[in-house]
Amino acid sequence: MMKFHDDSTSLEIDSCPECYGLWFDKEELKQIFSSPNLSEQILEEGAAERLLPPEEDVARAQQSGEPRPCPVCEGQPLFSSRLGKTQLDYCLGCNGIWLDRSELEQLVTDYQSGERGNLLILNQLAEGLGTPTNPNPEALAFVEALHRYRLSLT
Repeated sequence: MMKFHDDSTSLEIDSCPECYGLWFDKEELKQIFSSPNLSEQILEEGAAERLLPPEEDVARAQQSGEPRPCPVCEGQPLFSSRLGKTQLDYCLGCNGIWLDRSELEQLVTDYQSGERGNLLILNQLAEGLGTPTNPNPEALAFVEALHRYRLSLT
């Protein structure tokens, strides 16, 4: 796994160099939105690869129908869930969240357009991004970086 690291907050996000998936340990999803350093690393370094829609979901395809195992809890399968159009995987043991390539961007878009789904994920998005009527000002850098890169790909 590659690591995206923010020295100022000690927040570290793991990423698979093969499929560009992201692993968020418990409560890390909400914290990423307040980290301009991580926003820059994840959305600007390698964003061209990550934001392109995958031709095939490499990580799920490799599991051949088996649930993906949690990278933290030995033998614990990840459970699939949805928030809007985004399918994601999470662990009931450690509350970690796995997002495949481009799912972070889609998850934010779904949340901002009012989509609902898994409460574990929804609560972290609400705490990190705020609500449409009361956005989190610390998340502004993340939202702006996401918007810039979406525009650069069109």
